[in-house]
Amino acid sequence: MIDTDTSFTDVRTQIKASDGRLYVTRTQDIESYLDANKAEISDAPSWRPYANKNMRKVASIPMIVAEAWLKEGINVFDPSPDMQRKVAQKLNSNEYRHLRTYPGRVGYRA
Repeated sequence: MIDTDTSFTDVRTQIKASDGRLYVTRTQDIESYLDANKAEISDAPSWRPYANKNMRKVASIPMIVAEAWLKEGINVFDPSPDMQRKVAQKLNSNEYRHLRTYPGRVGYRA
């Protein structure tokens, strides 16, 4: 299970018009998300209480990150096995390790 914030209350959108073009900039302060993720992963039990369960929360992805991934062709909301493998690959990378809320690697089984 991957948590994505869909409230949009902390995402800011700035729109500017210049030289006949429209520029849209979206930002989000993700520090609180990263702090919460860090706390969750440090509090995660090492004895794997979810070993026999089908689902567990492994990440919390801020909306601005989900939007950036969408521009790369990765849709976190697409339930297809191929897309979920791509999301898992992103979450397993060192670049996005701070989005993780549970130790180990994210895997996807179809």
